[in-house]
Amino acid sequence: MVATLDDLIAVAHAHGLNVRAERAKLDETGADFLVAHVVDAEDVPWVVRSPRRADVLERAEAERRVLDLVRARLPVAVPDWRVFAPEIIAYSRLGGHPAAVVDLEAGGYVWRFDETAPPQAFTDTLGDALAALHRIPEDEAAGAGVRVKRSDEIRAAFGERMEGAREVLDVPEVVWRRWQEWIADDTYWPEHSVLVHGDLHPAHVLVDDGQRVTGLLDWTEAHIGDPATDFAILYATMGAGPLGALLKRYEAAGGRTWPRMRAHIVETWAAYPSVIAEFARLSGEDAPRQLGQMLVNATAQEMAG
Repeated sequence: MVATLDDLIAVAHAHGLNVRAERAKLDETGADFLVAHVVDAEDVPWVVRSPRRADVLERAEAERRVLDLVRARLPVAVPDWRVFAPEIIAYSRLGGHPAAVVDLEAGGYVWRFDETAPPQAFTDTLGDALAALHRIPEDEAAGAGVRVKRSDEIRAAFGERMEGAREVLDVPEVVWRRWQEWIADDTYWPEHSVLVHGDLHPAHVLVDDGQRVTGLLDWTEAHIGDPATDFAILYATMGAGPLGALLKRYEAAGGRTWPRMRAHIVETWAAYPSVIAEFARLSGEDAPRQLGQMLVNATAQEMAG
């Protein structure tokens, strides 16, 4: 079992990576992987990860298939796993910087630019990247073993999460009605499915010094499903104005839209506390429950004001 930085370095060496132990830095924040940032003898930076549990490895295999599928089809970079084994995953670190990083002391994301008025270079390159991703033929993605989530299945899953959310959250009636109206109204929902990244928050979006998107990280949650999935967290962190600009570029770049797509993205985010509540119920942890309650309360306040 890989449990320490020394263990991780030793496994990397065993797989032929000549990484320098004295410059290795451990990142223990991930729930699924033990991660180290290292450099090799030629000063090339690498990311080395070790699964914390057996079930993580199965999902990692699915992520590897996604990366192999999208790598040559996107205008931005994705990780290239040079080593993939039960105890270790390793890839050379992509260039660029996260568009934002999580800072708990600051109470959320710290961006490299004003997220409420992002540079056009960021909006354009992100819209282009998402359009390219979502245009990958569904049959090719399914043939590569990517998980498929149909619209009716997604709606049913949200309904189950919403019911479960009331076990751990205080959900005001006005928010509950909003959730139920959304999943019941066909006009919100797309009639098509696409390959989505699945966890597209700003820390997974890499940019260069000109704020152009250069790479996308962490494809663990990739699947064939609702296109809104890749916009919801961006909407939550950036706001309605940037979302509108992003969707305009997305459509111009060949992304398929529908009349209520923007409204559907907004409602997807409004229902996100039910997703967090599910994690709270399954894990028994209080931190996600508190976050879910905070988001529910914020939605209720917004509707009241």
